[in-house]
Amino acid sequence: MRWLAALALLFGLLLLIARLGIERLWFAQFGAEMVVMRRWLLQLLGFAVVMGLGVPLQLQQLNRCWRLRQQAASKDLPQSPLVVLGQRRLLLVLGVLLLLLAAGLTYLMVQARDLIAAPFSGQVITGIPVLADLRPLVVVALAAGLLVPLLLWPLTTLRISLATALAGSATALARGWSLWLPALLAVPFHEADPVTGFDLRFTVLQLPALHLLISVVMAQAVVGLAGCLWLTCTEGTSLSELRFPGLSSLQQRVLQPQLAVLALMAAFSNALSPFDLMVQGSGVASGAGFVDLHVRLPLRLLFSGLLLLTALGLLVPLPKGWLRRGALIPLALTALAVPITEWIVAPLVQRFLVQPRELVLESPYLARSIAATRQAFGLESVQTLTLQPRQNLTAADLAQAPGTLANIRLWDSKPLLEANRQLQQLRLYYRFPSAAVDRYPLGSDPARQGSQMVFIAARELDTGALPKDSRTWLNRHLVFTHGYGFTVSPVNAFGPDGLPLYFVKDLGRSGRVQGIPQLGLPDYTVRQALPVGRPRLYFGSAKAPYVIAPTKVREFDYSEGELNIYSHYGGAGGVAIYGPLERLMAAAYLPEPRLLFTGSLQPNSRLLLRRQVSERLAALAPFLRFESQPYLVTARVPSTPGYDPGQHQYWLLDGFTNSRSYPYSDANPSGIRYLRNPVKAVVDAHSGKVWLYVNDPSDPIQRTWQKAFPELFRPLSAMPKSLLAHIQVPQSQFQVQAERLLRYHVTDVRTFYSGDDVWSMPLEIYGSSNTPVRPYHVTVQLPGESKPEFVLLLPFSPLKRPNMVGWLAVRNDPPNYGQQLLVRFPQQRLLLGPQQISSLIEQDPAISYQFGLWNRAGSSVIHGNLLVLPVGRGLLYVEPIYLQSKNNNLPTLVRVVVTDGTNFVMERNLQDALAKLVSSKNGVVTGRSLTLAGTAGRRQ
Repeated sequence: MRWLAALALLFGLLLLIARLGIERLWFAQFGAEMVVMRRWLLQLLGFAVVMGLGVPLQLQQLNRCWRLRQQAASKDLPQSPLVVLGQRRLLLVLGVLLLLLAAGLTYLMVQARDLIAAPFSGQVITGIPVLADLRPLVVVALAAGLLVPLLLWPLTTLRISLATALAGSATALARGWSLWLPALLAVPFHEADPVTGFDLRFTVLQLPALHLLISVVMAQAVVGLAGCLWLTCTEGTSLSELRFPGLSSLQQRVLQPQLAVLALMAAFSNALSPFDLMVQGSGVASGAGFVDLHVRLPLRLLFSGLLLLTALGLLVPLPKGWLRRGALIPLALTALAVPITEWIVAPLVQRFLVQPRELVLESPYLARSIAATRQAFGLESVQTLTLQPRQNLTAADLAQAPGTLANIRLWDSKPLLEANRQLQQLRLYYRFPSAAVDRYPLGSDPARQGSQMVFIAARELDTGALPKDSRTWLNRHLVFTHGYGFTVSPVNAFGPDGLPLYFVKDLGRSGRVQGIPQLGLPDYTVRQALPVGRPRLYFGSAKAPYVIAPTKVREFDYSEGELNIYSHYGGAGGVAIYGPLERLMAAAYLPEPRLLFTGSLQPNSRLLLRRQVSERLAALAPFLRFESQPYLVTARVPSTPGYDPGQHQYWLLDGFTNSRSYPYSDANPSGIRYLRNPVKAVVDAHSGKVWLYVNDPSDPIQRTWQKAFPELFRPLSAMPKSLLAHIQVPQSQFQVQAERLLRYHVTDVRTFYSGDDVWSMPLEIYGSSNTPVRPYHVTVQLPGESKPEFVLLLPFSPLKRPNMVGWLAVRNDPPNYGQQLLVRFPQQRLLLGPQQISSLIEQDPAISYQFGLWNRAGSSVIHGNLLVLPVGRGLLYVEPIYLQSKNNNLPTLVRVVVTDGTNFVMERNLQDALAKLVSSKNGVVTGRSLTLAGTAGRRQ
């Protein structure tokens, strides 16, 4: 058994060394070797501190209790011994001790498991009671499993239990570096919370770490005290006679420090009540309200003070009887009053004292919540503009918005991806996981201002789609190593067959980079703006297995008819594994013993790990949250250190900081109370190299992490200009801000309290069902602007009403990047919302008749995204209509519906639809108006 244990330990140690070695080499490729070493040292330090302090303290205390147990027959009891237990009381106490021991162990194991799995989730089990958030069945099962060993081998069982608890505590605090490192390095917010006046860094960055520390120490103290009391209460003949004679003076002195630690931790936990209530209060709005601050908080602080006195009384020698008279009796009364106050008194005060004059009493706290929520989610910088659009567009309105009309998006990502999979996937093992909207400087059309909106989609490799017999280890990891190429489609054009047109399409010799005559874009212009180069995508947006490249085995590029074209990896990324030691570590890391015997490796062979972009960034900077879906950019990056001038494909991704403990901020449905987007990440699609650029240096959370790992970050000014032109405000951040704005666009306390100006996300018919409108990219001329801009836009409706009250837009183009504009419409006027427009389109007799004919002819009508666009002095609604055969998933764009809210027009292309819309009012449309309407969507 000793040899087997030694071999198992040696094997585990070798696996650990191999894993650490490969991880160190993986970080070294980014020049971040010291980053991972620092992270490991922090965790090792946390583990060592807990074990170094906990093992001697806990085990020595257990040994003291064991020695006193051995002297049970001769112990000297005082005249009035404490804790005299008869038969029933002894059995009850032993049952409670057993459950406390099991609960403390379970708590620490669960906490360690959660912190191992997600150390940066922000969800940490904390607070009193320690038994919170535990599964009763697990605790009971563990208690039942411990009963017999505790009766037969009490000391050994308790030593193992305490060692297990200490290992759980040490692991939790080691993995909890995600909390205590920013707590130690926290930079000031330069804002004070409204209750204590502390800088917000305490509540946002330091409070979670304190909660973690208190919860771990308290759970560990519960386990240690339960173990010592078990030894004490089962001493001598206590179990055989079912009677415990009481505690001796020496036993009391031995147990007092453990009781003092529990009292001290409980005191600290209650002392944090002002900060906890500001985050988790129960006021009318988020945060601490009148009852929280005037009823709950004073009693909790009193309880904390009495617990602190009790802890001091247990540790400091005091006159006999002082502790009982001076602290224990008030403490017991307060401990009884706390739950009564929390569950009975506070609700009664809220109902009978506060509610009759709630607005008066809660107004200061409502104002705090409104201000904090707007600040935490970046809503303070939203510019508000009130417009009175008319629902009667004219040719003059169209003439005022040439940039908007020249780039109206007719293709949605879903039908475009379906078309791509049918037309451009080309082989079963290729796939298009996503398509992103972007803008590229194509052409010099004054209406388009040089900018053309496009969909760009990467052709990635899916080895799981290989034929079953071809899914060998060699094919999956050495041959089929990368995707190849991408497609670029204009958002506003389609062919005579209703299918999308392409600037970039196909593969190999048949691959094309071409202009589109109907948009007035020649070939040379497109080739200049959309460089292709060597479009080998070793790193992508989809999950991908590890690969080894280059090797003696040729790597598949693409098929040319019946001929396959091969190549070899030429990037500098990855982990070198040619040497015997590196190969052994890689074989243990993966685990893959075939690496030890394959003769395909060569001196420059490299192991490419974490090939999914989001996974790669999460490993490099786990303290940031990254968008799940990156977007591809193709651009020339000349004369920039670290960038390969011959490589043109890069993935862009946004990194976020967030907090669950921003005081008085109203949490979103995910529990987030603070959100910022301070980081823009760039990943080379060929080599996997990563750059992190700081987009918002004012974010205190980002500055704290940058203080910890300065070598990871660069200023945004260092980003190549060709890539900087493609940064976008992330849709997820915009969605969160828009959702918060539904209620927190109101800053007047009385209006907020009455709730009569709450908004909602409008609905639209998308496909064939009602769905909430999601933010969409458009190129528009914002009110008061003459130049079109690439913006993210979302309309709003009043709560439980379908009309429209405004829209929110965020600008993406420099120098106005990130600026938010909220356009509000007068509520006394009825402006049709997306849901109403969608319904009216289907109710229009001519349109409905055509839909019915298509649906009966073996096809399905698919409604595209309904766009709401500011045009001149009015609003233009545009909805593309797709047709899809029930026997084929290939959608075609067959019609475009436009309306200004009064007239509905459906035509084969956008130009004809706009001309008909305004001609129905003016009687004639000038050639100037038709030109300004753009050639978007004109059929070839």
